[in-house]
Amino acid sequence: MAEPEARGGLPRGPFLEGMRLIGSTVAGTFAWGVITGVAMVKGGLSPMQAAGMLVLVFSGTAQLAALPLIGAGASLAAIWAAALLANLRFLAYSAVVAGEFHGQSTGRRLLMGWMTTDTGLAAYLAGQQGPAAARTDAQRAARFLGANTLVYAGWTIGTAVGVAAAGWIPDSPRLGFVGVLAILALVGPMLSTRSMVAAAAAAALVVLPLRDWPYHLGTFAAIAAGVACALVLGPRRPTGPGRRESRC
Repeated sequence: MAEPEARGGLPRGPFLEGMRLIGSTVAGTFAWGVITGVAMVKGGLSPMQAAGMLVLVFSGTAQLAALPLIGAGASLAAIWAAALLANLRFLAYSAVVAGEFHGQSTGRRLLMGWMTTDTGLAAYLAGQQGPAAARTDAQRAARFLGANTLVYAGWTIGTAVGVAAAGWIPDSPRLGFVGVLAILALVGPMLSTRSMVAAAAAAALVVLPLRDWPYHLGTFAAIAAGVACALVLGPRRPTGPGRRESRC
């Protein structure tokens, strides 16, 4: 019996399961979005400019890296370079996504690349461990997009709230500390499996001695170490001629 499909021809069950996997982190995503929205307006952007950045740039790291340069009147090339360096971790993420979803259409893989997030990918990989793992290409794609769609919703709504409320929030260095708490709220629920804990530990061990590297390259090295650790310890799907996938 065919499984009901969500919009886009993906099975509805795994899509909703992906949303459930990421549900515990949505509050942290929302809070991080609020902090970023406030920071954009406090950094000198008008509410309309901040709203434009919200629509076009789906990355809080890139937004926060670009803000000081925008405020200082830096060249467009410098702003682009800062955003690129801040998001180098997605090179590592893309290797994971490409390996998981190579059987999908080009258009769907482009959508998955755009929708890939730190927490969405982590939740997807954690959900792929154990007997509840999504087995077919369509099921994996649905679970991945379900998780990241909910991240996108939480982030977008949170950032919009931050932009709208920035005028009523006084300037304070404590805002940075609130941002740290939001990140902790994102990471904490992810540490539910052996591979996720090991990945976090590997990233921490790498980033501490490399934190002073230029252009945030130490952060990229730490992320690469964490992703590699998660891949090594994570589940392995059967491959080759003996692999069977249910189509019902």
